[in-house]
Amino acid sequence: MPFFREDGRRLDRVALLQRAPGTFQLLRPFSYLEQGRPEEERIVVRAHDEHRPAKGSNATDLASVPTFLWGLISSHGRQTAPALLHDQLWWESLNPDTRVWIAQRREADRIFKVALRETGTTPLRTALLWSAVSVERYWGARRWQAVLLALQVLAGIAAIWLGLSGLLGWPGLALLALPALASLAWGRDGSPVRILSYSGVLFLPVAIVAILGQCLLLVLELAGWLLGGRRGPRPKSGPLGRTRRAKERAARRVREAGDGR
Repeated sequence: MPFFREDGRRLDRVALLQRAPGTFQLLRPFSYLEQGRPEEERIVVRAHDEHRPAKGSNATDLASVPTFLWGLISSHGRQTAPALLHDQLWWESLNPDTRVWIAQRREADRIFKVALRETGTTPLRTALLWSAVSVERYWGARRWQAVLLALQVLAGIAAIWLGLSGLLGWPGLALLALPALASLAWGRDGSPVRILSYSGVLFLPVAIVAILGQCLLLVLELAGWLLGGRRGPRPKSGPLGRTRRAKERAARRVREAGDGR
């Protein structure tokens, strides 16, 4: 276990304070040292200040998994400590120079991937989480690339579905290799594109059903709220969003600072 408590013992607990739906603060710091690395590369995951508002870098949403996917991958679990580590590295990677920003995020994403495996997260779950943050890496620094990567993933999924459908006969099976070949154009970023394209063939339909189910639940909750005389707070969709919006604002400010230099 590469995560350690303040006293140097193996991390066996994570002290979290829930400040709002989907928003937490870490109460006790811990550290991470990648196996085989020297002591000077130890990373201390700092505790948040509970006496200050739970905003920006003073809060966390753990693993930023959309609520409709929690049935597949939860926002916490074996990935809690790696997610807190990655969250801190996310904030530290912000830089007006987009090249530095992306390079630092790439290393943060690599550490996240290694930490997931070292804490016992399965290879498939690790690959999915790492691939998701690898595409998200560009959303703040180089948004057009994040959009292109996401569109290529969707196009790859569509190509695989078409190839498996049999509509094009045996020649259509050649489409199964298209996502892998097309991903080569992205160099080292091609791996997350391949992983998301081929896994998305199975998981995208599940995600669509989950989104529809979450929307249906919200509609029913709103109907009950209206019929009940609007007593209590108005029902809202899942708890994720507050911390994500803070990250988007921070990334936008850093990006604009870089553009203005």
